Amino acid sequence: MKRFLEKHGIFYGWAIVIYALVIMAVCFGICHNCFTLYIIPVTETFGWPRKAFSFGLTLMYIMQMAGSVLTGRIYRKVPVLRIMKIAVLVQPAAYFLLSFARNLPLFYLLFIIVGACCPFLCFQAFTVIIANWFEEKRGLATGIAFMGSGLGGMIFNALGGVLLQHLGFAAVFRIYAVIIAAVAVPIVFLLVKEKPADLSLLPCGERPGTDGKFFHETIYGASWGEALRSKNLYILLFSALAIGFSTSVLSSSIVTNVTDSGYAATYAAMVNAMYLGAVSVGKIILGGMFDRLGMKKALVIALFMQILGLSGMYFAGFRLMHIVLVLGAAIGCASGTVAYPLMTQAVFGNRDYTALAGLMMALGNLGGCIAPFFGNAVFDTTGNYRTAYIAAAAVTVLTVVSALIVKTIKKPEAEDAVS
Repeated sequence: MKRFLEKHGIFYGWAIVIYALVIMAVCFGICHNCFTLYIIPVTETFGWPRKAFSFGLTLMYIMQMAGSVLTGRIYRKVPVLRIMKIAVLVQPAAYFLLSFARNLPLFYLLFIIVGACCPFLCFQAFTVIIANWFEEKRGLATGIAFMGSGLGGMIFNALGGVLLQHLGFAAVFRIYAVIIAAVAVPIVFLLVKEKPADLSLLPCGERPGTDGKFFHETIYGASWGEALRSKNLYILLFSALAIGFSTSVLSSSIVTNVTDSGYAATYAAMVNAMYLGAVSVGKIILGGMFDRLGMKKALVIALFMQILGLSGMYFAGFRLMHIVLVLGAAIGCASGTVAYPLMTQAVFGNRDYTALAGLMMALGNLGGCIAPFFGNAVFDTTGNYRTAYIAAAAVTVLTVVSALIVKTIKKPEAEDAVS
């Protein structure tokens, strides 16, 4: 593969980005984004309340949060790729075993295992790997890689709906487990390389500084201890929590809100599919904005787009506002994944980048976990989601303020360029 890409003048790092996209499509897109496919058939088969089975998704997100916090410490001692090779074998095996589960505790246990593997296969793992491969164009690379989760959710939700009708949920668990293994295992074991040096390459945009050293060899920014004593960290953590909350309030209620506004369930599903496709593209756009405009400008634009998307949800009774919803959320909700590692790099540098980015992702996931409970509580109390959208818009405005006051750090190459 390296020779083929070199022959055509293509940097191998872009192949890593495509591998990341594909792995996220199957490992996250199937395991997380297809969860709702199983709620009705499983609960109707066993006679369980929907909220009881849905708690399995909460457990997966809890494991995602825990993994986000732990990855920084683990990756200091164990190479990223070594853990990926374990996780890529365990996750499809656990997903396959879901087809044999007949009681809630076993479902919960297997969902915990599936969720625990995700940080070491998806966002956290490729946050580190992409940082190794890209000095320049990191935002674009991150956006392309992270769009895999949405694309996978869109593709495998559509396929799963058809398979469930004809084969039942147990068969779908097995088929999707085989797909995860067949796609992800060869990529992880044979194609993914943790660092450019593994192929005698340099990161994208790498060049020697004035002292003759390469930039990727330069450690700069705050240590873990220094970050903990910095108010910038707590501004970023609030931002991550607020972004996770706001984007999840929007994304988790699209189908129900559009349906409650008087539209058919099939039309609401189409709006949701348009949203998933748009936010996938939005991740690429937002990543490129971080590269071109810098963290503050890109994030402020994304947050204003998020407010636009929330306004589309608030006025969902008007069909025209569904276009506003999709266009706003395309960029706004993309910040719920793409922004965290790029914000971390911009504020704290690379000294303890992995640990701090993991902490940011954990707070984002926490906000995402809180949002559905909050939104449904608002609905149960008021009969609609409008108050939830107002609350999400309010914290988004506060996040705009946070983005403007937080202090960013200059990369060494920027300093060298000035001198």
